[in-house]
Amino acid sequence: MATTTPPETGDIRSPLLSQATKLAGESDRQRKLCIDDMLNQYCGEFGPWQLRHFVLTSLAWALEAFHTLVMIFADREPAWRCVGRTGCDEAARTVCGFEPGSWEWTGGRASSTVAEWGLVCGEKYRVGLVQALFFGGCMIGIDRVINCIVFGALIGVGFFFG
Repeated sequence: MATTTPPETGDIRSPLLSQATKLAGESDRQRKLCIDDMLNQYCGEFGPWQLRHFVLTSLAWALEAFHTLVMIFADREPAWRCVGRTGCDEAARTVCGFEPGSWEWTGGRASSTVAEWGLVCGEKYRVGLVQALFFGGCMIGIDRVINCIVFGALIGVGFFFG
């Protein structure tokens, strides 16, 4: 089947693009394409451009994995010890119910976010809440939006003062 060219009359019903040639053995009915055929026909084979996109996307997810690892290690509940003789029991599994000032964190207040912000006993749910909010934001793409805003602002300031 030969390609057709639109007539020069300016008829709006004429096709703008020429018809594609039929493949060998194809009937007059429209050919059904599977996903692989469609990707091969319209996107081409896997080449250097697709490899570049694959690597850049994988790097973005690898950076997300580092955020997850930071949460795992920074949100742990550190060890504690009794400071005074009263109001504290070394054999207890938790500091809940002890008098304030009768115990302290072994590594100091900066040893984890739990120690720094006092996320024990009734406030322990906040550790899981922050993690859930982080992953919910990642799921809907908020981290990409924030990165675009922050880095866009930094680039704009750099151009302005540069």
